[in-house]
Amino acid sequence: MSKKYSTFITALFCLFIFGFGIALILSPSRDFSDQENRYLAQFKAPTLKTLRSGEFMEKFEDYVTDQFPLRDQWVQLKAYSERALGKQENNGVYFSPDGQTLFAHFTAPTREALEQKVGFVNKLGANLVVPVYFSLVPDKSFVLADLLPANAPSVDDGSTIEEAQALCGDKVTYIDLRTMLTGERDAFYRTDHHWTTMGARLAFQRLMSGMNLVRPIAAEDLNGLSYQGLPYTEVSGSFYGTTYSASGAGWVEPDSICTVIPEGGTKGNVTVTRYPEGAPIEGGLYYPEKLEVKDKYAYFLGGNQPLCVIKNPDAASGKLLVIRDSYADSLAPFLAEEFQEVHLFDLRYNNLSLKQYVADNGIDQVLVLYSAANFSTDQNLFKLGL
Repeated sequence: MSKKYSTFITALFCLFIFGFGIALILSPSRDFSDQENRYLAQFKAPTLKTLRSGEFMEKFEDYVTDQFPLRDQWVQLKAYSERALGKQENNGVYFSPDGQTLFAHFTAPTREALEQKVGFVNKLGANLVVPVYFSLVPDKSFVLADLLPANAPSVDDGSTIEEAQALCGDKVTYIDLRTMLTGERDAFYRTDHHWTTMGARLAFQRLMSGMNLVRPIAAEDLNGLSYQGLPYTEVSGSFYGTTYSASGAGWVEPDSICTVIPEGGTKGNVTVTRYPEGAPIEGGLYYPEKLEVKDKYAYFLGGNQPLCVIKNPDAASGKLLVIRDSYADSLAPFLAEEFQEVHLFDLRYNNLSLKQYVADNGIDQVLVLYSAANFSTDQNLFKLGL
């Protein structure tokens, strides 16, 4: 290697290191990443305590990673490079063999952690006099296992759900969604972890049978193209979900978001009340303005909120409390067709006593509904047993 070439490589390396370092210092920190739909780490000045414990360096590494100049472009470049090398994973996301379906890594909880979490559900069942149902949504890597790359290790093998079901006490009825969803190609978005409107409809059908609320299904609905004679209608053809955002897989085609139940329900009498900050405000089943932003899944119910109450005075069944995560957002329009009142309760943003809430609102039935992935990591489930 010539001296000139060595000098050039050294200068280029220094320019890269110091150039990006200077850019990091001069660039304003971003609070939120629209691409990844999450808040980004911020710089925190060191203290003697954090320096000694090593906490400062851990936080600083997170800050540099999140605020690195052109971060989104680097993630995408890495994904293209990994794919060109024949790899089928990038940044915690698996690529299907056809490259169009993305799977986030699934981390199963330990047996001890799962026992504790299901124990909270059992405590809720013991505290209430109304029926309590419990259901976990299988991960997309379980439902569409045949689309995974060969020998992918971090996937849902069904054991979390099997163990959770076995741990349920006699005061809790478990409803298994696996058979209804498995193999259904349109049950999950290709670029996101959530189920689609079709997946939510299939889950609704199974949940109702598990709650002994079976309703006849019209022959034309069995083909999956309609619900109660209503066609599925595309409202957006440009949805890229959170799994896509983490993957950098710029070659993947966008998903479509569809609805089947109109705003106001099939009879136009459904009303929605939101409680984003404790006080009631008028809401809706759908928020079309959310289709113009990155997080288009917020089109359903407007996104995360502590409490949402949906009323349908002409529905056949009584009052249902759903203790839930975001999967219930696209399920809610179907629940509104069956229940006179649906109370959607998010433990992450709500500290109300569940026992008192059930009594105060005349709740007839309670459903604890989480994705298996969220249930495995949620730190607020202890509120179920209070």
